Amino acid sequence: MDSVGLAPEGHQLIDSGLTTEVVKTMLNARAPSTRKLYALQWRLFVFCCEECQLDPVNCTIATVLEFLQKCFSARLAPSTIKVYVAAISASHAPADGSSVGQHPLTSRFMCGVRQLGPICRLHIPSWDLSVVLEGMSGAQYEPLESASEKLLTLKVALLLALTSLKKVEHLQALSLAHSCLDFAPGLSKAFLYPRPDCIPKVPTLDAHLVVLQAFCLPLILTPGQERLHQLCSVRALCTNIHHSGQWHKLEELLVSIGGNSRGDVVSKQCISNWIVEAISIAYKA
Repeated sequence: MDSVGLAPEGHQLIDSGLTTEVVKTMLNARAPSTRKLYALQWRLFVFCCEECQLDPVNCTIATVLEFLQKCFSARLAPSTIKVYVAAISASHAPADGSSVGQHPLTSRFMCGVRQLGPICRLHIPSWDLSVVLEGMSGAQYEPLESASEKLLTLKVALLLALTSLKKVEHLQALSLAHSCLDFAPGLSKAFLYPRPDCIPKVPTLDAHLVVLQAFCLPLILTPGQERLHQLCSVRALCTNIHHSGQWHKLEELLVSIGGNSRGDVVSKQCISNWIVEAISIAYKA
């Protein structure tokens, strides 16, 4: 059980009369990434309190708001400060009969933060799918068997994103394990499942199942059929698996392709960058 940084919360739950086993289960209600983020932000709050010789668990709501004001003065985004409130609230003792996050003064402070620091949405340039698909079937990718590892990985990442319509976190969780990857007879389809330890935020029966339909034809007669062949996600997937078989260290489908980290797990941001780069390359083709 990973409870790093959440010990104060655990002690409070135990003091309320709950058993250790129940507390361990409750502490794992949050996703691992959330627990790590809360732990980091809680440590920063603890450090700030220790500098002033204050108890981070039982300090006043005024102390918490002073810390949040420092964060806001440092130009942190309202969304980031909101996470700080949640992290502190998880480990801080109730103040004036309510949690830090639900305290009236905290709510009023956060309203002020949102008013003074409105969300600035970045303009995302539009792109044409037909242009991207045309570029993905260009000469730099064909023949696919001789394409560079980088281009092959970029093509697989983009085709997976386009055909599955899944979020990047879902693509990151796809696995090459025998229980997670299956092909229909004749490689007409590919069925990809996430790692068993991957827990979706919104669990559904088929939330993570990715089904790829093959476009490969036994006999290519027209330019249109050739284009479908070049954009076949099953073909790209099989080629990528075959090429990376000698150095693929892990069961994750998408892994690092360069340097000392070759074959290692890649972050969601890295996969996003691959997709953006693949689109950019397609426009330059």
